[in-house]
Amino acid sequence: MRHIQAELRVLSDGEIEQIHEASVQILSKIGLHVPNAQVCRAAAALGAKTDGETVRIPSEALAPILAEARAGRHAFPKAGHTVRKITGNVSTQVFTYDYSTGTRRRGTLQDVRDGIALIEGLPNIPRSGAVVLPSDVPLPDVMCYREIYQRARKDGGTYVLSAYAARYILEMARVMGRTVSYLLDTVSPLSFTRESLEIGLLFAQAGMPLEMTPLVMAGSTAPVTLAGALTQQNAEVLGSLFLIYALTGKIAKYVGSAHSNDLMHSMMCSFGSPNQVLFGIATAQMAAFYGLASGSNSGLTDALAPDFQAGFEKSFSAVCSVLAGSDAIGGQGIVGADQGFSFAQLVLDDAWLDAMNYALAGFEVNEDTLGLDTLEQVGIGGNFLSELHTVAHMRTSWWANEVFPRQTFSEAQAPETALARAQARANALILENRAEDPVIPASLVQQLDEIVGEALRCRPEAGQ
Repeated sequence: MRHIQAELRVLSDGEIEQIHEASVQILSKIGLHVPNAQVCRAAAALGAKTDGETVRIPSEALAPILAEARAGRHAFPKAGHTVRKITGNVSTQVFTYDYSTGTRRRGTLQDVRDGIALIEGLPNIPRSGAVVLPSDVPLPDVMCYREIYQRARKDGGTYVLSAYAARYILEMARVMGRTVSYLLDTVSPLSFTRESLEIGLLFAQAGMPLEMTPLVMAGSTAPVTLAGALTQQNAEVLGSLFLIYALTGKIAKYVGSAHSNDLMHSMMCSFGSPNQVLFGIATAQMAAFYGLASGSNSGLTDALAPDFQAGFEKSFSAVCSVLAGSDAIGGQGIVGADQGFSFAQLVLDDAWLDAMNYALAGFEVNEDTLGLDTLEQVGIGGNFLSELHTVAHMRTSWWANEVFPRQTFSEAQAPETALARAQARANALILENRAEDPVIPASLVQQLDEIVGEALRCRPEAGQ
């Protein structure tokens, strides 16, 4: 058996059924706030009951969509299979944090460019993205997409902030021949905004996918108990699944980002408490119940520095959610609970993801890897350093990473920290991969520039 096999569970089969039934009851009795007449009509066409801006989804309307999900006629890998590889992604932040100076400031367009360059050199971050929302330019989401399309060799994107911007972002994607998705998120509890629904419609009409990741907060925007928060998350996931299907005819991935609030102290949302471990496992179980691949806000931390707390919290929730069946974790490179972005932290995150993938890949057991012939030749009390078998297999039998090296004490210098190595590697990768000139043909550059120019000229603020 080459790969790790595991089945982490925190919910019994009966508890999964109980959460499902409670979620269906929430959708059919309470419903969702959907302030968009066109979306309400699309939901009604699938059997939902609409009353003004309230959409209630009876179990018989939801059942066919869940049946299709379980039949596997969708784009995601079948749930229940052991995860073979995990990758990181970037969640756009407002602030940039520099560990070398201890300063936090609002993000800039140069940070976005540096982030694109850094991601180019990180093998476990497969998609580019805006690491921050640039505060020094108008229409920051539009500007970020232009930067990604012109400077990144990896495909990518960022959050779409307005319906106005969405039109220009979709036009850039059309020019580039790219698929661009929109995160049609609920505003808990059980609501959508007018703007997000309008954007969702624009993306659906353009044939682009819609995604979701309800971010319920236990104790503030959801019941304080883990069972209650998980049930509300599941209701919002199912409701989003229904609306996305109504708009696109596609089954969305099951992604839930439930968190707990620190009610007794700071009221901060927690990214690293043990509750994230439990939410991650339960989310994977609920997704598997519906036949869907899953993701959760795992692999995160509350720590403001990449210390022991950060490493423990990230690895604890990431390992547990992956072994429970999730193939997606939370955004990487984040300082604390959405307190900012750090280039050094993203390098550290890429390194631990690499180590995790090495372990998830497992190892081969066959006649060659058993090495019995070599063992007989070496015999009792010998060593294997000079054997051909060692030479043939030593590179594939050892995980090496310059951010996490094997260190020994030296009288000549003090031990170097992982943070220092990560910062140095971030600086080097940014310089190595920085695209001073666009990486796409000049004709595409011109078209993108024209789209952005029109967006800037026609924006409402430009006429004031």
